Amino acid sequence: MVSNAARQLAGGQQPQEIPRKKISQQPKITPSPVRWSKFERFLIVIGSLVTLTLMLNLLSTKININNQQRHLQDVQTQISKVKSNNASSQQEIAELTSQSHLKSAAHKYGLTDKNSNVRNVNK
Repeated sequence: MVSNAARQLAGGQQPQEIPRKKISQQPKITPSPVRWSKFERFLIVIGSLVTLTLMLNLLSTKININNQQRHLQDVQTQISKVKSNNASSQQEIAELTSQSHLKSAAHKYGLTDKNSNVRNVNK
């Protein structure tokens, strides 16, 4: 059977009190800053130098890349100019070697063209 009543201790024992420890007040210690050791200072100096060196290398590399990019653009501009000149030269050559131009040049210098004596040979 379930009961809400508190259980009776057997033998009439009284609960024992837990002895309390005496708490003595400890003096308050104010933390003082700890000085850095020589090794820690050395590591910070070395780390700073490495970081500075890497930053300078990165900056130098970026400047070099920009210079090379500009040089590449200059070369590409020159290439496009040469291609344009080649195309105009090929067009001029085609005009000068056309049949009508050759006939007009022949008439200008008093030459005659006899197509009956010309043969085309193809392999």
